[in-house]
Amino acid sequence: MARKRTLNERRLTRRQVQELISSGARPRPDLTAALDSALPQSRVYELGGDRYLMVFGELSGLGGKGDVYSGDDFRRFVRWTAKVDEDARHGRQGSVRHWAYYSPLKDRLTSNIDALVAQLRSAMSRTADDLDFSYESLDVVSEYVEAIGVERAQQELYDHLVAYVGEVLRARIHGRWEVRGDHPQPYPYLVGAKHDPTMPINVVWQELSGLAPANLRTAAANEVRRTRKLPGFVADVATSVQTAAPRGVLATLPANAYEVKKRWADGRPWLVTFKRDVEVAGIPCRGEAGFGRHGDLIGATLSHEWVFGTRRFTANSCFLYCFRREDGRLNNVTLGADQEVDGLPCLGGTLVWFRLNQSVSSLHLASDLDVEGIPCASGKNLLLALNFHPNGRLAAAVLAREHVLVGRTFPRGTHVSLDGKGRLVSVAFPEDGDIDGIPVKAGAPGLAFHDNGRLRELRLARSHSVLGRRYDAGTLLRFDRDGRLIYVQP
Repeated sequence: MARKRTLNERRLTRRQVQELISSGARPRPDLTAALDSALPQSRVYELGGDRYLMVFGELSGLGGKGDVYSGDDFRRFVRWTAKVDEDARHGRQGSVRHWAYYSPLKDRLTSNIDALVAQLRSAMSRTADDLDFSYESLDVVSEYVEAIGVERAQQELYDHLVAYVGEVLRARIHGRWEVRGDHPQPYPYLVGAKHDPTMPINVVWQELSGLAPANLRTAAANEVRRTRKLPGFVADVATSVQTAAPRGVLATLPANAYEVKKRWADGRPWLVTFKRDVEVAGIPCRGEAGFGRHGDLIGATLSHEWVFGTRRFTANSCFLYCFRREDGRLNNVTLGADQEVDGLPCLGGTLVWFRLNQSVSSLHLASDLDVEGIPCASGKNLLLALNFHPNGRLAAAVLAREHVLVGRTFPRGTHVSLDGKGRLVSVAFPEDGDIDGIPVKAGAPGLAFHDNGRLRELRLARSHSVLGRRYDAGTLLRFDRDGRLIYVQP
């Protein structure tokens, strides 16, 4: 929960927490279990005066410290946590999936805008003067959503809210409605000359799914700012109102060595195509390259092998800097061919991502390989990418073959997640499987473990008896570090 919503000005120390508990705080194991997915190992106590004490678990790094919340804020947080779990269970993660689950109109929404707006005004008992497509009118809509509850708004008014918010945004960006038909779930969005695709669905989803009270006005304004094209990229030189001489390293190149494809608003070259292999600030480049407003190199394709720092990359590798060339730090490199990166064989055509400290964040193996004792699978699929912690330890991978972890055998194709010390955190089976005699469902949310290797969380693949009681397929079970069942979500 956000710190600003706490009743205490500063986070309570362990001593202050113990004093509150000793003064008669009542343990609430039901609320503790309900919040375990959001705040693992934390504990909840009820205080007098309709207040609740949240004591943080060791996994948070704040073990034993706590915060006090008003009853209204805390109950809202409990409802929000349950809602997040329910959305995950029904595959409603992401704005489009969430909207599509509740929307009766789907991609037909754009042909029913006027009717939806009229129905919203009627439901709210408001006139066209009240709901006039202004930013201010979104405050009225937000108050109504809070009054009836986001759950009811989702069930009854999702399309209506998307239509109204969309009309507010459309007026702001001078845009038009379109439908993306090539998406698995076609959805409506807005197109404007000075904006990237603008998503009223994102605005509504965010405010119906968030912890804070709905604020459609702020969310809509943020969406307009988020999608506004950089001041400006001019996509076609032919439509540019002005041009300007190149600066920086680009100015050192002959004008006939490249062709400008896109410009900044001040007319400076942004995206260029080289007509032949050239050196830019000593770096051998070919093909397309990007430049900042001051002519500094942003990224390009290597014409032959080159070394960045301590790493050598093959010809035809596309590199992108974090900030500017003078900084020297890479954001990512698309490999031009199979090659080794930090001793690991990486697959050509895939991205290697770097952190600001230039440690590797993610890469794709060219061949199956044991990394830190884990048999890791290779391939271009994004799911097959190896991820690493900031300390360099393996964070996630897909098993290339059957492998034993925490005393259990996991099949080939299992996705494993590890903490910064190399301990197993969770796995996702490629197919339903058994663990400790319990049938576990494949995929996410994954099978989770405590740091002592005991089961922490799983979802049943079929009806099964656990600790003497039978539960239906799909039931989520959570266990404490000693193996006791502490939470059941049917």
